[in-house]
Amino acid sequence: MRNKAINALLELGIPANTKGFLYITDAMEAIDENEGLQYKTYQLYEEIAKKYEGVTASKVERAIRHAFSEVTAYKNVEAVEKWLTLSGRMSNGNLLAILYIRLNREVE
Repeated sequence: MRNKAINALLELGIPANTKGFLYITDAMEAIDENEGLQYKTYQLYEEIAKKYEGVTASKVERAIRHAFSEVTAYKNVEAVEKWLTLSGRMSNGNLLAILYIRLNREVE
């Protein structure tokens, strides 16, 4: 799942040197291990934060939000349609869920 997430994020144009990139790949792995986290966004952020010293759940949320905002600022429309969605402003939780569902379909 991690490699699929990395490929999708690169295709979307999210800079690989941002923390959000790392946290989104961690989120995809965590959701893959426990699908219940897909619906508990704050708990997901806490799980990711535990992996890194000095990182809080709010820092994880902010980094992920920033990474997704990079996608909307520099839209690669084809990639966004493939991995996320073009419909309005979406929350991190919705975008993470959509990305996970679409990555999961790619794996199958």
